[in-house]
Amino acid sequence: MCSVAVSSSVRARVFASVGAGLLLLSACAGHYVTRGTELYEDAHYVEAAEVFEQTEARLSDSSTSERARFGLYRGATFLKLGDTAHAARWLGYARSMVKSDPDALSDDDMALLGASLRALGPSAADAPERKTGSEVATAPPNSEAAPTQ
Repeated sequence: MCSVAVSSSVRARVFASVGAGLLLLSACAGHYVTRGTELYEDAHYVEAAEVFEQTEARLSDSSTSERARFGLYRGATFLKLGDTAHAARWLGYARSMVKSDPDALSDDDMALLGASLRALGPSAADAPERKTGSEVATAPPNSEAAPTQ
């Protein structure tokens, strides 16, 4: 009788642990853009850049809004770090997402996009546009890492 009670208790704990783990995993998967954005807003630019780099592969499974925010904050992060070439590419990516879906960014994010593009000056014109029919085609490839010093 005791072994039945123990196994039921153990089984309940295992199910609770698995459920909690799945809930945590799904919560983290949906908020990778939010984490990078929070780090950017807290002026932790190097950490934000790392989060964006590590989660770029998730873009293909993301909504247009998440893609636009990812591009915006990744580009703005590069801009704060002084890497204008990568900033222009990611801000251009965000701009192309907004062109395909004008509601992809909030008003505040649209203001940041505009200010970031203006801060780039003439190099903003070099930012790529999204190619018709492609989803993530203008995202810079991972192989173009920032130069190390």
